[in-house]
Amino acid sequence: MNHDRRPIRLPRTDAAPVLRTDFTDLGGWARLLRALETPVAFEEGSQDVCDYDRALSYVIPIDKEKYRDLLPETVLAAAPDAGHDLPYDHLYLADAETFGSDDLPLLGIDIHVDEAGDEPWPRVKPFRVPALHVASVEINDSIANLFFREFHDSDWADFEVHVAGPGTAVYEEFRQMDQEDVDDN
Repeated sequence: MNHDRRPIRLPRTDAAPVLRTDFTDLGGWARLLRALETPVAFEEGSQDVCDYDRALSYVIPIDKEKYRDLLPETVLAAAPDAGHDLPYDHLYLADAETFGSDDLPLLGIDIHVDEAGDEPWPRVKPFRVPALHVASVEINDSIANLFFREFHDSDWADFEVHVAGPGTAVYEEFRQMDQEDVDDN
């Protein structure tokens, strides 16, 4: 799809969207969704569910054909430096490079707009965030401990992440909470 010919509208979501742009690897999209749903902790050894979080608590995966082959330049054109009124200041693209790697690195794109009276801060170039690290980025951004753009030069190998995979007590507790949410609706 040629996005140069028609303007793209970025989604209205309450959280940073993860836009699927590559539709050649259905299994890759399923792996990405599982990774975003996986409970992760940033300290080793805890079995307390309160020490874990999931990226899906902070991002919204969007699987719509209209975002096929979406490029960072098109995203930036759709969210100009001034005046966009989106409720998020960054988003992620799930592209062919994402699905071609075991750690599923999403392409993060900074689209923040400086608030009136703030010191202008230039947008950083798009950068990769491994799927299991998205929760940490989003947690820190949500509490303004670190802004999204401050992860630009991160060496993800320096950040240890601990996964509560299927069969662990933490994973099963998250699964049970999900089922209770479904039952309540």
